[in-house]
Amino acid sequence: MKQDAGQWGAPGRVHMLGVCGVGMAGVAYLLARRGWAVSGCDAHLNAWADWLRASNVRVARGHDPSHLAAADRVIVTPAIPASDPELRAARERGLPVFRRGDVLAELVSGARGVAVCGAHGKTTTSCFTARLLQELGAAPGWCIGGATARLGGVAGWGGGDLLVAEADESDGTLAQYAPAVTVLTNIDLDHLEHFDGEEALTACFASVVAGTREGVAVCCDNLRADRAAASAAVPVLRYGVAADAALRATEVRVEAGRVSFDVWWRGQPQGRFTLGVAGRHNAVNALGAAAAALLLGFEPEAVFAALPRACDELPGRRYECLADVQGIRIVTDYAHHPAELKAALAMARDECPARLVVVFQPHRYTRTRALGTEFPPAFAEADEVILLPVYAASEAPLEGGCIEDLYAWFRQAERRPQAGAAGDAPPIGPRLKLARTQEEAWAYLRQTLAAGDLAVIAGAGDVIGMAGLVREALTRGWPARRDPEGFEAALMALKGVETVPFGALARWSFYQVGGWARWRVEVADEAALAAVVRLCGARGVSWRFAGAGANAWFSDLGEAGCVIRFAPGAFRDIDVRGDEVIAQCGWMGPALLDWLEREGLSGLECLDSVPGTLGGWLAMNAGAHGGDIGMRVTWIRCLNPDGEIAILDPVDCGFSYRRCAGLTGRVALACGLRLERATPERVAALRQTVRAKRLPVSGLRCAGSVFRNPTGSAAGRVLDDAGCKGLQIGGARVTDFHANVVTADETATASDVLAVVMRMRGRAARHSGVRLTAEVSGLFCDD
Repeated sequence: MKQDAGQWGAPGRVHMLGVCGVGMAGVAYLLARRGWAVSGCDAHLNAWADWLRASNVRVARGHDPSHLAAADRVIVTPAIPASDPELRAARERGLPVFRRGDVLAELVSGARGVAVCGAHGKTTTSCFTARLLQELGAAPGWCIGGATARLGGVAGWGGGDLLVAEADESDGTLAQYAPAVTVLTNIDLDHLEHFDGEEALTACFASVVAGTREGVAVCCDNLRADRAAASAAVPVLRYGVAADAALRATEVRVEAGRVSFDVWWRGQPQGRFTLGVAGRHNAVNALGAAAAALLLGFEPEAVFAALPRACDELPGRRYECLADVQGIRIVTDYAHHPAELKAALAMARDECPARLVVVFQPHRYTRTRALGTEFPPAFAEADEVILLPVYAASEAPLEGGCIEDLYAWFRQAERRPQAGAAGDAPPIGPRLKLARTQEEAWAYLRQTLAAGDLAVIAGAGDVIGMAGLVREALTRGWPARRDPEGFEAALMALKGVETVPFGALARWSFYQVGGWARWRVEVADEAALAAVVRLCGARGVSWRFAGAGANAWFSDLGEAGCVIRFAPGAFRDIDVRGDEVIAQCGWMGPALLDWLEREGLSGLECLDSVPGTLGGWLAMNAGAHGGDIGMRVTWIRCLNPDGEIAILDPVDCGFSYRRCAGLTGRVALACGLRLERATPERVAALRQTVRAKRLPVSGLRCAGSVFRNPTGSAAGRVLDDAGCKGLQIGGARVTDFHANVVTADETATASDVLAVVMRMRGRAARHSGVRLTAEVSGLFCDD
């Protein structure tokens, strides 16, 4: 490869921040092969770290100014913020700092370079191009944001002056390229975190076209790209499926795992070709590689003969199969733009699955906000869509670009009826679901995927981490073994325990929404509860105690493990010993207050109209109007996580605002309450006074206050100031009378409620800087 790439020709010493990113790793490799002393660091070391070390690149974990000791210059990835201490130290020392794109542009411009650019398909087209040149007997180098098994790495060193590069437009450095050949796959509106709009984006592509030295290959199926290429001063080769393309694919047929098409070159048929990859778009990507080879001067007959061999595998994360077992297929795809998602899901639908489930992680808040309304139509082929939180890629959260905003666009576009199932299989629930974590999404797939189903995990961020969850499950025998062996039979055999596998949870929440529990459990007495908890501990099964659901939310994706509550009518013993009431925790709060009123016992009137059980009141230290239950508790009898009984005194309880620290991880069974004697009439009057101050929530499907009051303020006031009253997503809505109360109508899903609550918390944080903590249990994983 030529060595005259400007200031990157003569070797020196360079340090690279974020070196384990796929693009940075390729540049590091090329520089090392050119004789540079290359070092690098990354906060997260991955497989590329070992690959780089084998290529004579020194790699360190983390960022530290000490890494700069021997460096003459620095290369930085866009993911590194300007505030990074190592980057700041480099600038303070006067070291030249370059972007990755600056360097690659100069390397390509100094060689007989092929720059493959475009909004979509450039990684695959780059791989196809490098492989095609190899099949044609050339020895190209390459630097690509992905790799195939035959290429063997994201970068390679050739014996000649050919260099194939995936040229990225996201940071504008594409305009610096002056390649021999440019392949322009398409131009779509994207990367608005960098470009002011479509005009600026198109101008960037026009710049590389203007700087091209030998020829431009353009996919003329894309109008923006076709127009940008028209101004080239060098020959332009138009390819695609359009009738006027010089290099054209016709009669495209897609089958599982392959695509077939006829090729026409300048109006003459060249034969029918079959590629060992799926997708109509990959036929066009292959034509892009062929166009590059033709512009480089290779003979058409040789190019077309080599095409099937060169285009028989896709780079990683391009419709890559993670699992194919017992009729269940799971694939991952890098798609993160609506056009890419539409293409990937078309490939998936071509497999004719019984059920197509898509897990999608949006990439960047700016992209999500700019393209929000374009995403829902891209998922038309999906039977089910599970949305994950946006992958930030170093951006700060942006109103209109968060996952709850994208969910709202999907919900507005939703037209399909809600799906459902009954029996021993898990109910599928609504088509659109909102997941809080990758682990939650995988737990749902793990239980619900069946023979004939296809799951697509899509996104350009760390959603690839789900691949590890899939592989771990496979090593443990999934899908044949989904649950601990013998657990369900042992659970069903316990005395005093009623178990429903995949039991619906909607009626266990005052919102009346939610999915299922893997095992929905009701216990009749202490012994039964202890037996369930011990069994869960012994078999490694998670459990959650639900109470009456007055303060609970359950995900549409279901609850792994056991969700437990007291059986109706159980745990209702009560006694009075002097001025102490001893009550079991299965009492519903309003019923308990009625009993105390009849007995003329005063002290809990502040809790009038507060829903829930006595146990729930204790766990949340329920209170209102200057009082709380913790002020009256003398002791609590509870069940420890290991199934043993414990007695907590008032100090052990650790009561504070809306919290009983002592009950964390425990279940309240009974308690002592110190109350005062009064007449029933006096107690009734006190209750009525409190009742008159309560919010008008009777008859509404809601769980009362969503958030706890922050220190020194009221959550309702913070939310009201942020404009949250009346917010609505799907069937969930913030009431007009209080900004901290969310109701669910008959069309609502649990994901609707979660999305509204996410929007409330986001608005409050942006408006006042206050991070609100949920009072309703189950909503946020970080509360």
